[in-house]
Amino acid sequence: MFLSLASCDISKQLETVSCTQAGEYDYLKLYSPGTICNSDTCAVYQSIWKELIMEKNNLSEKFFSEHIELCLSGIDSWDEGVSFNICYKVKLDWAIAYNCDQFIVKIKDKNLYYPTLNVPRGVYLTKDQIRSIVNNHAFSSSITKLSNSADLKFNSMDQALAVLILKANVNTLCSGMITVNYTTGNLMLEAGAQYDSEANKCIDGKIDLITGETDIDDVPCMLN
Repeated sequence: MFLSLASCDISKQLETVSCTQAGEYDYLKLYSPGTICNSDTCAVYQSIWKELIMEKNNLSEKFFSEHIELCLSGIDSWDEGVSFNICYKVKLDWAIAYNCDQFIVKIKDKNLYYPTLNVPRGVYLTKDQIRSIVNNHAFSSSITKLSNSADLKFNSMDQALAVLILKANVNTLCSGMITVNYTTGNLMLEAGAQYDSEANKCIDGKIDLITGETDIDDVPCMLN
């Protein structure tokens, strides 16, 4: 019995890891400040994007105005046609995620991809046509799934990180960034560290800031 209890006690010991904590919002510095495109074409498709993201996620005008901050937008030509791109911050109290969407607005005349989509070629597309393209993820087009809940489970980043550390059964973790979970639309805090006992073994943790659910994995620190 003593050996069994000793073994159980050992298994509960914290694993020691190390990391260097950056500033809470340093990850936002990775993204270019950018500018909002002010051409007539940009204005049309920015309005369509807003309508589609609100429609897709059942967002109210109040939610959008309080929690979505536009950062940059533009119209770009590429191999398949012309696309509208937009980046923005999702801000729920202390939690801030940076995210981007894009969709094609004009398909090249002789483009034969996605023939089953009933959309014209060589002309600028309407809202309904863009919705069809986005729903089919055609021409690298996507609009992010976002939760319409603004109720965070934690009062601060430190509190969320403390819960993740406890769940991971390690002595510490360093927060990396807040991201949008593309499956649930909830904001996630990502954190990690390196095991002291192994040279190339790291821990990668995520905690859902709406539900409190965690996802913890051991991963290589570097891939050879």
